[in-house]
Amino acid sequence: MSISMRRGMAQLGATLVLLAMPGLVLAEDAASAVVMGPANAIPVPVMQATYSVPEPVASNVPWYQHIQAAAKAHGVDAHLLQAVMKVESNFDPYVVSRAGAIGLMQIMPATAAGFIGLRGTKQSLSQQLMDPAINVHAGALYLRSLMDTFSQRVDLALAAYNAGTGNVRKAGNRVPPNGETPQFVKKVTSLYASIKAAALLEEAAPASADASTFTPALPVFAPQ
Repeated sequence: MSISMRRGMAQLGATLVLLAMPGLVLAEDAASAVVMGPANAIPVPVMQATYSVPEPVASNVPWYQHIQAAAKAHGVDAHLLQAVMKVESNFDPYVVSRAGAIGLMQIMPATAAGFIGLRGTKQSLSQQLMDPAINVHAGALYLRSLMDTFSQRVDLALAAYNAGTGNVRKAGNRVPPNGETPQFVKKVTSLYASIKAAALLEEAAPASADASTFTPALPVFAPQ
């Protein structure tokens, strides 16, 4: 079997597995389900997730150990954490947004103090949130809580992560159509799906290569 044929088989297998996996299910219609707001709203995929054993991210991903530890501790898919971190901070632990969100997962100090339970002065909270280990665990814990609040809907959890739970409720348990939130949700969900597909493709490729080298045993006929 040629290399191009093996790659084609591996890609097809990865795509089929991605569509079937319970951790990344498109609601109602796996091919086209979107959340639609006003006519000018950004279409956002409707996704659901379950929490089994998180699949590991590649060891060359920035902050790999913190992502993996937080995913395991809080039952969040490591690939989802990776996607959020990429979009929120581009893996910069010291970035601070104009609104005051801090670090890798862009945690607001008020969220850290109120929901996550970090304590200290405003300055010490900021310093804590610039610690990658604390920041990633805080983001994973908060995201898991939002996933539970919105019945494992990735799109709504991400919308609440960006705009607040109250704004998602006000929008009728939909992605708020205004501001940066629809674009944020679309970016993260698209990246999340791409990361998952790439991981599955990588897993499928060696299996396809092994299968291509299999030589069936020829039947042995005894002379008459």
